[in-house]
Amino acid sequence: MSETGAQTQPETETLAAPRGPGAPGWASAGQARIARAAAKVVVATLLAWSGYIHYDLYADHGYRHIHTIGPAFLVQAAGSFAVAFLLVVSVALPGSVLLSILAAGLSGGALVGFVLSRTTGVAGFEERGFTPSPDAAISVAVEIGVLVVLAAVAAPAAVAAVSRRSGPAQVSR
Repeated sequence: MSETGAQTQPETETLAAPRGPGAPGWASAGQARIARAAAKVVVATLLAWSGYIHYDLYADHGYRHIHTIGPAFLVQAAGSFAVAFLLVVSVALPGSVLLSILAAGLSGGALVGFVLSRTTGVAGFEERGFTPSPDAAISVAVEIGVLVVLAAVAAPAAVAAVSRRSGPAQVSR
């Protein structure tokens, strides 16, 4: 009961997590930012490697003379180099989900093209096994590496987003 004799309900206050040095979770938030930046650099490196392989196959291994496939290799190389560059530039910027999606699309598309070229063919072009060697095997490993790193970064971010949706803590007085 209050001084006036009226009964009052307990007040509810929303508490926000403290921020800054010394706050719980502050170090882990900084470590998470460093891990995301490192993942961007790793993905950028793998994409640049993939771009180099595709350009090398186009320029030095005769793929430029294959109708439809040659230009596709050149586009794959250019796209890989461009997204790799943008990922490195974006290390200092928050977000860049679009760049991650583009990186996954480039790597996933290259893997699909690889599988199709060894099964049904792509625009009349077919290859067998991991030829040309070792480029094909390295390319597959690099593309899978991009997808694995992106998935490893996306999983904790998805968990954090779900936990943020549950709302701030409620404390009764």
